[in-house]
Amino acid sequence: MVSQELLVQAADSFGFDVETLVFISNSCNEVYRFTLNNQPYILRLSVKPPAYMAQIKAEVDWVYYLAQNGVRASLPVHTLDGQLTAVYRYQEQCFIATAFHMAPGRFFDKSNPQLWGPPIFRKWGEAMGQMHLLTKSYPAADVAERRADWGKWHINNPNLNQGRYLILLDKLKALEDSISNLPKDAASYGLIHNDFHPYNFHIDNGEITVFDFDDSIYGWYALDIAIAATHAVWWGSPAEDRHSKHEFAEQFLMEFLTGYSKHNVLTYNWIQQIPMFMDYRNICSYFWWLSSWDGDESRLSGAQQAAITHAVHLIQSGQSFDGCDIKL
Repeated sequence: MVSQELLVQAADSFGFDVETLVFISNSCNEVYRFTLNNQPYILRLSVKPPAYMAQIKAEVDWVYYLAQNGVRASLPVHTLDGQLTAVYRYQEQCFIATAFHMAPGRFFDKSNPQLWGPPIFRKWGEAMGQMHLLTKSYPAADVAERRADWGKWHINNPNLNQGRYLILLDKLKALEDSISNLPKDAASYGLIHNDFHPYNFHIDNGEITVFDFDDSIYGWYALDIAIAATHAVWWGSPAEDRHSKHEFAEQFLMEFLTGYSKHNVLTYNWIQQIPMFMDYRNICSYFWWLSSWDGDESRLSGAQQAAITHAVHLIQSGQSFDGCDIKL
């Protein structure tokens, strides 16, 4: 966790009492909740080089554009001196602070029909379809630096170039080669959330508010849909057996695409690419787990080891991952 000194600086920048901070998570960023004027907000601290601030400005500019045009998104807030970011240096590291309004409502709960099920899947699809439609008219040229385009991973960890991990790496490279050859026309490719999973939106009276645009990139709309579907299967399938996951994936996508098509329409050829993108998201998750792995398998959790073993088996047998070999 970051130092108390940095948290005090952030509190001074955004004008809240540091004593109201509550730690939430530490994954790619360190995230806290704070209170200001009896309202809840989110503080995000990112360890990034100073040059990355332009990327964050591009992120929040897009969020503002979406919200101004009807998307329920968690808006960023300004510092006391009118900036959208604050930059601190501590122990030779650069920390970029951003604050957001906290989205109303709660996370999904697959045991609660008010928080998981066909109506939520359709609303989720509507939100993404609206975002994809708006990105086609987004004036990104007005931003000093646009968000990055999709690209192949650069994996330099030598522990992944041997044994069963090399099988996973070869599969990733094959998928990336297929993806890189896809067309990038305006009807299929644009600025996407790239991480619109169930822990990046809240549900309030059946309405969805999306947040955490930190991974947004220029990519394929079918990829954005596949990411949602992959995580829905991981966390929302009623059972863990392969048949149940496949059945749930089909049902989810039918409902999701029904909502999505209210705002944006993909051709059937692009919809057919969704299972391939789901495979890609699945295997990317393994390399996210293993990005800084030191080669000691005892450091991997039992669930991670089981998942890797299962993935290797599916690759060797020519199958897709759980929830992905579906017919659309």
